[in-house]
Amino acid sequence: MPRHTIETPVADYTGTVAGVRFAAGRGETDDENAVAYFQRQGYTVTPVDDVEPAEPPVDAPTSDAASAGEAPVDTPAAEPDGTKRTGRRTPAK
Repeated sequence: MPRHTIETPVADYTGTVAGVRFAAGRGETDDENAVAYFQRQGYTVTPVDDVEPAEPPVDAPTSDAASAGEAPVDTPAAEPDGTKRTGRRTPAK
């Protein structure tokens, strides 16, 4: 059975119903019994093929990084000026 997007009657509901995890009122499942339950209970049920994503996923690479063939790089936060990192646990004498 194809995947379905389920929208709860309560727009901001977060939790689990019929084995389907919801966040901010939306969840997905391919369980035909769960889909039938949600339809009977008045939830909005839409096949995933008909749903267009509103925006790209948060962890998706940016288009310029993807086109250049580069993977996104996480850079560590800079140390404040005057901070010296050492492997010592006690202050130097």
